[in-house]
Amino acid sequence: MRIAAGIRLVAFAALLVFVAPARGVMVSYTASLSTSKGNPVTHLLILETDGVHPVQGFIYPSDVPGRGTTVIRHEADFQPTKSLLIGVTEGVDVDGTDKTQLVMFLDPAFAAAHAGSPFSSVFPGTRHSETIAALTAAVAGDATQLAWFTDTFFSGPAAGAPFDSSGAFVVAEFTSLKKIGQNATAGNWMITGFLSLPANNSNAQSGKVTAVIGETAQTDLGPFDIQMLIDGDGTFAIDKTVLNNTGRPWTQFVLQLGTGIGGAFTPSTPGDGLGFNDGLNNREETGAFPHVLVGEDRILFSGLLPPGGTARFVVFVDTDIIEDHLVTIRQIASTASPAGAPLLRPWSLVMLVMLLGGLAVFRLRRSTVRARRLT
Repeated sequence: MRIAAGIRLVAFAALLVFVAPARGVMVSYTASLSTSKGNPVTHLLILETDGVHPVQGFIYPSDVPGRGTTVIRHEADFQPTKSLLIGVTEGVDVDGTDKTQLVMFLDPAFAAAHAGSPFSSVFPGTRHSETIAALTAAVAGDATQLAWFTDTFFSGPAAGAPFDSSGAFVVAEFTSLKKIGQNATAGNWMITGFLSLPANNSNAQSGKVTAVIGETAQTDLGPFDIQMLIDGDGTFAIDKTVLNNTGRPWTQFVLQLGTGIGGAFTPSTPGDGLGFNDGLNNREETGAFPHVLVGEDRILFSGLLPPGGTARFVVFVDTDIIEDHLVTIRQIASTASPAGAPLLRPWSLVMLVMLLGGLAVFRLRRSTVRARRLT
């Protein structure tokens, strides 16, 4: 549904429900995808391994939206290093006829090497229709078919297809491999929730389409990139909550606009039609970062967020591109001292103490001389 401003942020939250109970290690996959007919992905099976434990399968019984930014997350009993996601969608065959299609999250190099190839040649010894039947049965509770995916398919016909669980992936649709999406984040942080609110929602910011994002900053200070699909020109808002799980206090937090993610990130430049709206209230809600410096393509927040603390940023972005396009917001935290309060190094403190001590001695001597003259 379009709004007056002519923009709709396409984003959805998908919380993973699976067969096994919660384990304690959070795993998250964030993807931008567009299926051939825009239909949802159903019967999603997630296969994961850490190279030590046997491959495990987690079943998501609800639909994953077929268009936009989707977050798929669940808890596992180990931190996976290799993952493979497989589901189905009601799409279009290579000849243009309607057909149930397989959707898979794959290693980027594997997908590139097999672009345009039929499913049966990409995964030798399998057939498209039989794999759909096996997947449907596995998701319905057939233990034998689930075991085929975990014990045979993952390391056999699909060897080379699993992607780095914390890295990049490609979303492909079959009968013949066609790329329909990719990972929407780059970096070591984790998306914990992604929701799009229409402009008329009571929780939307300043009556704008609002992307509500939850994330955990872990391992490092960034950069961490999030890519969003925008389908029109106008102004949209980002309402983003960040948990500082890096073990270090933050004194600055930067948001930067651009396109592409990771090594392909290209910063936005003045006058390119993409920029922060400085006429609206760009802010941090918790008081951790009370100082805000808004530039056209970069916002600098200053303050203090201790380890374990949470900050909430609300910013507004203008875009003048009418057709569907991708926008990236890059985040970088910093432990640098705030402006106006430089952090002195140990040798600087020593020099300061010596200077102050010398000044005190000098003043004492002057006072003694003056006293002697008076007597």
